[in-house]
Amino acid sequence: MKYNQIAAMALLLATTSFASAHAPKIGANGGAQADAGSFHVEVVPQDTTLQVFLRDHADKAVVADGFKGTAIFVIDGKPQRIPLLPAGENKLTGTSAISIPSQPKGAIQINTPAGSTVQAKFN
Repeated sequence: MKYNQIAAMALLLATTSFASAHAPKIGANGGAQADAGSFHVEVVPQDTTLQVFLRDHADKAVVADGFKGTAIFVIDGKPQRIPLLPAGENKLTGTSAISIPSQPKGAIQINTPAGSTVQAKFN
């Protein structure tokens, strides 16, 4: 009997952890957010402009000076590369040749000032 209770509790904990790890995340600015190395990366598209906000895992803004990156999204069935440059506090921005959907699908690669590269995926 005790074994069944322990097994049930372990299954419940594993299921809860798995579900919460894959839940969609919304960032402080209302955009989709994903993990990239030691950062949270939030994307906020506005027509052809892409804003990318950086926060650490304690949810504190990370100063974007010295960072750069590239967003690669599939838009209308075609890959679109959007170069990203610092644009104040914890934000990188870039411009696309075409309108970016509100929930873009693809990845963002970010190069840190220390020379490391991290990647966030958006589904």
